[in-house]
Amino acid sequence: MIQLTGSTRFPLKTVLAGALLALLMLQGCAGMNTAQQQIQAPLSPDAQLTYDYLVYMDYRARLGQALNGIKTPHKINEIARLQKEALVVLNRLIAAEPQEKLYLDKFALYWTTSQLDEARTTLKEALKLYPDSRDLTISLANTYLVENRNKAAEDVLKEFLLKNPDDLEVTGHLARIYLEQKKFAQALDILKVIPLEKRTPQIHFLHAKGSAGLGLTRQAIKSLSRAVKEKPDFIEAWGELAYLYEVEKNYDSAEKIYTKMLQFPDVSTHIRLRLMELCLKLNNPERALKLAIEGPRNKSFLLEAAQLFINSKFYGQASILLDLFAQQKTIPESYYFFKASIAYEGEGDPQKALDYLAKISPKSEHYDRSLQFRAHLLLDLKKNKEALEIIRTGQQEFPEEVNFYLLESGLHVENGDDAAAKRALLLGNTNVPNNPQILFQLGVIAEKEGNLNQTLKYMEQIITSYPDHADALNFIGYILADRNEQLDRALVLISRANRLEPDNGYILDSLAWVNYRMGKFEEAWEIIKRAVSLKPKQSELWDHYGDIAAALGNKKSAAMGYRKALKLDPNKADEINRKLKEL
Repeated sequence: MIQLTGSTRFPLKTVLAGALLALLMLQGCAGMNTAQQQIQAPLSPDAQLTYDYLVYMDYRARLGQALNGIKTPHKINEIARLQKEALVVLNRLIAAEPQEKLYLDKFALYWTTSQLDEARTTLKEALKLYPDSRDLTISLANTYLVENRNKAAEDVLKEFLLKNPDDLEVTGHLARIYLEQKKFAQALDILKVIPLEKRTPQIHFLHAKGSAGLGLTRQAIKSLSRAVKEKPDFIEAWGELAYLYEVEKNYDSAEKIYTKMLQFPDVSTHIRLRLMELCLKLNNPERALKLAIEGPRNKSFLLEAAQLFINSKFYGQASILLDLFAQQKTIPESYYFFKASIAYEGEGDPQKALDYLAKISPKSEHYDRSLQFRAHLLLDLKKNKEALEIIRTGQQEFPEEVNFYLLESGLHVENGDDAAAKRALLLGNTNVPNNPQILFQLGVIAEKEGNLNQTLKYMEQIITSYPDHADALNFIGYILADRNEQLDRALVLISRANRLEPDNGYILDSLAWVNYRMGKFEEAWEIIKRAVSLKPKQSELWDHYGDIAAALGNKKSAAMGYRKALKLDPNKADEINRKLKEL
């Protein structure tokens, strides 16, 4: 928010007369409450102007106080009254002696109460008198930015720079607008013309952001190095520099910077966590733990730090951190959830994990996740009946939590009861309509039932709402290709899925298959070879490998593909033996 401008003395051409000063002191200048207070003796124009300024300053002070704190209906009305009365006095001052500072004050009065049109009109009026004012220009651009009218803001700044090409502050402001819109090339275009010796640390920083956005990491590092050399306390530039060193896998340099940043006053816990994460990447959990213990002892930091250790599979260190909570009078229930994770993932003890989870109360924010975790653990322990009871509790308590329906469906599928699995998913689809996970599993069950038309309906429903759902795109494309229908659309859908997940062996198999169906055997052959390298234990992929090799007349490769398919899935013996005989 733009604040009312500073308290520098108003540079009036008049000087208070001694008599007027005495009179104001007698009346109590600090106690003036309204613009309507009158001095009994008639004042000269100059004295009236000075008096109006003092009245206005009083309004401004009280308005600043009113703008702080909670905005109750009474306070909102008070702000509106003070603003209205302050504007009366301020307009009188501007009419007598129009000055840039007064226009900025008037703009601020409108801006702080979100009257954008009035604020913008004030600035345009002022710019007619002060066309080379940087503050007025930037303020006008900001009135457009808050409405997301980026083009209008850009035009204001570019017009100013045509007349003032060397103004680095306005150039930087325009560059920031470009950067926020990810127009990195445009930002660099206006920054690179600034001679190196004239670039401020902020300009170096913006140049680095533009360079990094275009993938010019080393150029960005050079700019940031210049920025921090000229301004050693430039924390934002140091952080960006450390991050770019990480991108370049120069972890030693990144670690040195993060360590240096810890010495800055009021450094955020984010920097400490970043340094810890880097230490874990460098397989130095002892230093990461030391950094965590030296950090703040508040709940949010300790839990986030513990999560870092758990994610990196350093469970012992995570447990040490979490046990700091056990020394406190009130133990957060998230402690039990994390300890359960460590017991299960780090110690391989699902029963110990269950004991921790049992301590999480139904009122806890972690209760729904604890129920899901308990169900997983019970399924691991083959305690399906108990797991189902937990799942049903979850469905009742949290009917919009998708995982409970997926868990029940998975339990029934494992037991060979596809009908019960389908019922669980349909219940989920009723309570959480159009969820892609539920729809996908319904499509899989429909395929197992031999109802491919229903499978297609579910998958089409998914990509209507989630056009980047790679598995659904692939499913539709493969069914169409296998049916030898709508091959052009099948190719488009599978190609899109492949762009989303370029190393997915199943999607590559579909892509090879649709090319095979279209008679593009050479393309299909190159793709299927990559698919089987990624999924070497999938019978269907080797079967396709054999078909494509046979289409190319490569009988030896075809026979190898068929034999591997047969070995992986003996149930297809009749079909594959027939193909071998036909070679």
